[in-house]
Amino acid sequence: LSAEQSNSSLIYGEQVVLKIIRRINAGIHPEAEVTRYLTEAGFANIAPLLGEVVRIAPDGTPFTLMLAQGFVRNQGDGWGWTQDWLHRAVDEAVLTEDAAEDAFAGYLAFASALGQRLAELHAALARPTDNPDFTPEVATEADRLAWAKGALEQLEPALDLLAKQRDLAEDLAPVAAKLVSMRGALRDAAHKLALSADGALKTRVHGDFHLGQVLVAQGDAVIVDFEGEPARSLEERRAKGSPLRDVAGLLRSFDYAAAVAVATEASGAATAAPIERRAALFQRWQREAAGSFLEAYRTVEHAAENPWVPAGAEAALLDLFLLEKAGYEIRYEAANRPAWIGIPLRGLAALADRITA
Repeated sequence: LSAEQSNSSLIYGEQVVLKIIRRINAGIHPEAEVTRYLTEAGFANIAPLLGEVVRIAPDGTPFTLMLAQGFVRNQGDGWGWTQDWLHRAVDEAVLTEDAAEDAFAGYLAFASALGQRLAELHAALARPTDNPDFTPEVATEADRLAWAKGALEQLEPALDLLAKQRDLAEDLAPVAAKLVSMRGALRDAAHKLALSADGALKTRVHGDFHLGQVLVAQGDAVIVDFEGEPARSLEERRAKGSPLRDVAGLLRSFDYAAAVAVATEASGAATAAPIERRAALFQRWQREAAGSFLEAYRTVEHAAENPWVPAGAEAALLDLFLLEKAGYEIRYEAANRPAWIGIPLRGLAALADRITA
């Protein structure tokens, strides 16, 4: 397999994947820790942990060097598979004057499977256990205010960047200016959203969830790469948090998938219909995929033995983490892919209007 940002992987006989850690840190590696816990718990929709190579320093500090995981036969990661599927579906849909109501039915089944599996993962991590590193805890007011602080630590620098941008596209400049003017209202909204989630749990989570962290396996979803955000410390990546941060990451990934599909139109059929019509179909897919994902997720969540968020607080807490994610994305795109900054900018604008109304 090609080298990833923080590790490289080798496949042995379609039985074992050896993941070689390229960024070695002192301490317990979160992917080894979480996949061991889930493997022992019998959670099926992950690459099971088979073993770990660890160097122990003289003072007892562990340094994980390699992980051995079970090979999962698949049709690709969720991001690439989604892009291919989406272009084919839209190519077919534009051949008729009105796209069929079930034009995206094949994908919606996968989106539902993804919502189900993520919720089952969160249910497994929310079960009571004697292992203190995995024992679910009720988030205190201080915890929830810390979640708001974390969201603002992503949002405030993003707004600072937008205030300084002088080369935004003509249609984006007023959007950015409006967001900058809403700074105070967004700060107040973040605290209100966090405080409304009384009774929410904090548990271990995936920590960096998006379509690229999913393998498509015969229509099912297998969740991989539990190391968390590589830029964060091991302590931060091992910390308990709200499972809805994972949900927010996947919803933002759907938004990106639709926007990138529009921006990278290159199929032969693209000339057979106006780009506006194709763009509308991509946006329709995004809404339907997100809806199917959330419906399946909530079905499992509401039936769980140990629900991780009160039903009345779910929307507010999800908006908080969408705010955090969009702020992070604006900063990332400004630094790495300026041409893509419109994707999170428009997403943040729509969210800001909703949570400050």
